Amino acid sequence: MSRTIDYDVIREIIRVAKAMEAAQLVNTYEGNLSIKQDGLLYITPARTRKSTLTEDLICVIDEEGNQIHGTKKSSSETIMHHNSYELRPDINAVIHCHSPFLTAHAMCHVPIDQKCHPEILFHFKDIPVAPYGQPGTREILDQAAPYLKNRNLVLLGNHGVLAVGSTLEKAFQRVEAAEKFAKEICIAKLLGPTIDIPQSEIDRILARDIEV
Repeated sequence: MSRTIDYDVIREIIRVAKAMEAAQLVNTYEGNLSIKQDGLLYITPARTRKSTLTEDLICVIDEEGNQIHGTKKSSSETIMHHNSYELRPDINAVIHCHSPFLTAHAMCHVPIDQKCHPEILFHFKDIPVAPYGQPGTREILDQAAPYLKNRNLVLLGNHGVLAVGSTLEKAFQRVEAAEKFAKEICIAKLLGPTIDIPQSEIDRILARDIEV
């Protein structure tokens, strides 16, 4: 059955992918973005510099797993994207990348759970680290599932970052903000022990629901 390709979705993936490369969050070999709409999975191709993406390069995969659009093979992490949507039917976008500071935390299995910065608590509560899962396999989401059920951004042990959202822009904003927080924490630790905000403020912020 012929399916209608939504080129607005393709153009949104290209826009965000180029913005992420400009921010040095992705490169040719690392990072993949997807949107799921009307049963179709739109995803970046494998081994392609994000700044050179064109509409014909974005891969579209139907419900049966057939690639119905795109002149290159889809990302090696397509399975992880598929599984993320199965786990979280409330989301429409997924980003996986190896941004430097967040990936450093993932390599060391160090979660971001400090209570010294209200913005971290407000937007993420915390950023957990899932156990290692072999890249390109279902094992990644099997390991990350217990964390991703209740968070929109998770560190993948020894691997990188997985972010989800109701839109691709929101998922991008989460990666961008979390990367900055991880960098700030690294700098703060050079100065000395961090100081928590008051417990009453921690309780107030953590009581709110996290936006999808």
